[in-house]
Amino acid sequence: MNIAMTGATGYIGKHLSSYLTEKGGHRIIPLGRAMFREGMSGLLVQTLTHCDVIINLAGAPINQRWTPEHKQELFNSRITVTHRIIRALNAVKTKPKLMISASAVGYYPSLVESDEYTQTRGDGFLSDLCYAWEKEAKRCPQPTRLVITRFGVVLSSDGGAMQQMLRPLRATKVAAAIGPGTQPFPWIDIHDLCRAMVFFIENEELRGVFNLVAPQSVSQLSFTRAMGKAYHAWTTFIVPQTVFRLLYGEAASFLTAGQNVRPTRLLEAGFHFSVPTIKKLFEETDRHTVEHLDLERYMGLWYEIARYDHRFERGLTEVTATYILRPDGTIRVENRGCKRNSPYDICRTATGHAKIPDPAQPGKLKVSFFLNFYSDYYVLELDQENYNYALIGSSTDKYLWILSRTPQLTEEIKKKLVTAAERRGYLDIIHTIVPKPIEGRGIAAALVKAAYDFALANGMKPKATCSYAVRWLERHPEMNADN
Repeated sequence: MNIAMTGATGYIGKHLSSYLTEKGGHRIIPLGRAMFREGMSGLLVQTLTHCDVIINLAGAPINQRWTPEHKQELFNSRITVTHRIIRALNAVKTKPKLMISASAVGYYPSLVESDEYTQTRGDGFLSDLCYAWEKEAKRCPQPTRLVITRFGVVLSSDGGAMQQMLRPLRATKVAAAIGPGTQPFPWIDIHDLCRAMVFFIENEELRGVFNLVAPQSVSQLSFTRAMGKAYHAWTTFIVPQTVFRLLYGEAASFLTAGQNVRPTRLLEAGFHFSVPTIKKLFEETDRHTVEHLDLERYMGLWYEIARYDHRFERGLTEVTATYILRPDGTIRVENRGCKRNSPYDICRTATGHAKIPDPAQPGKLKVSFFLNFYSDYYVLELDQENYNYALIGSSTDKYLWILSRTPQLTEEIKKKLVTAAERRGYLDIIHTIVPKPIEGRGIAAALVKAAYDFALANGMKPKATCSYAVRWLERHPEMNADN
């Protein structure tokens, strides 16, 4: 599908664009600010003519002092942009099938438990802003289907609100909750937000308002304590409301008040959250697997480009894996690798079988090379378009592979997969270099220790393929990710 998107360069937009492109094979058409200037309506109409879906995420940041100028910017970046989208849609002959327009849970009253069926809205500027935003979106012309998504705080470890909260924690090792601490903290994991957007696209009967918040309701203090525990904070304390009122003025209400919101309609529609609880959110490693796996396309020869080293592959080079689909739906597995630089080159082949225990989770396979003893084989990342490369992990942090259809992989793709692994919480020390003039002074040990300290402080599972780092880790089992 061709999907037009405002706010495509923002935190949510970048994640969503990547997800829709890589997981769904969709084409993203960014609608930049220039397209909404006066005199550009013709170009906007022309662009929307060729789109199947519009996702409207435009909006200036809310978490800063609400001066009269910034209030106007908040209004223009939401209501004015939405107004011009609607005006362009009215001029388009072949309407898009779906428009998803963002809003926020700030629409609801503070503290009172609310869901999509709640008839009352909150007081104050934020609620008024959301109301006006949604009112404009509801002018969407038929037959375009309209979905309005009220976002909670969107969380991931690589940016957004989480990054802002983690910055002082990492610097001071103190987790600071916003006073009074008892206020509700409506949140959603970025992965679930992206999945929900695909859910709306694929389920054509869905329309109207949906709350994009996790089903677990937590307080600001409970969330901060969980975050502090996950990132090894020394303590947690509450910053008084007065501090935020001095810093943010009227905008402090966005932080010190909260909405107790339920995703009732989303649950009724059959959506299942992959991260439904704070405990799940702060698991040290993200092991979400691909949601779609065409087994027939996945079969064949794969080359191992990189790996976490482990005992059954130690010293092997030129490693390949060949998968063959059997008539009964199971998979024949043939792993091959060679040991070089010995008196004789030795190449070995191990034969096993694999299966998918749960068809609802096709990316989670089980592999066995001995009787009925199975290990997990998780397809974490996959080139959905061509099936040319993949990132493979397991239910533990011991194993990680980069696979390719060719013996070499471009640096761009390798960097992409390494970045994905790092984002999920993996870290590998692949090489330790110390200039010869300063060798023997303990610098290599200091470098490795610093890398491991960084990993543990940031919730990562450190591993090592560098021979020096491997030996160092053996001498320091307290740092071992396998323990």
